[in-house]
Amino acid sequence: MAKNLKIANSSQVRPSADEASVAANEGFSGKEYNAVAHAANLRSINLLRSEMMSNPAQFDAAEAISLSLGRELQSCQFDPETQVAAAIFKFSILAKAGRKKAFSCSCEYAVVYQMPADATEAAATGFCRNVGGFAAYPYFRALAAQMAWNAGIELPPLPSIAAMPIVPR
Repeated sequence: MAKNLKIANSSQVRPSADEASVAANEGFSGKEYNAVAHAANLRSINLLRSEMMSNPAQFDAAEAISLSLGRELQSCQFDPETQVAAAIFKFSILAKAGRKKAFSCSCEYAVVYQMPADATEAAATGFCRNVGGFAAYPYFRALAAQMAWNAGIELPPLPSIAAMPIVPR
């Protein structure tokens, strides 16, 4: 089945330069961002919610499988008292055989960073928004692959995060 794979809307999968850099125009300097990036420590990545639907009968070896992928920043906050920044990212996949929905998986992950004592809110949240999705995505890829395998659905490995658009909230 994997040989019939096509990525839906492949011309729209690559984000523009402004979308690719979530930190762009967030009110902090490159020096502030780099200081945070150098000293921030990842505290945790936690699965908050997962949802999966499968219908293996919908797969027909003759039909091409199309994958639609999504990544969305749900929220990002910074607590100046504890110097902790946290973001929630939602990742999703939808696999169709023709026009029939055969598999979907959606997960939300919380990503938490301990920031340096001198971090500004803008630099801390900018870093968390920009890097947190990269930190959580491998966990989503692994969980989605495991769920598809458990459902008896053969899907190819999901693409790297660089090929996915981000939808800020």
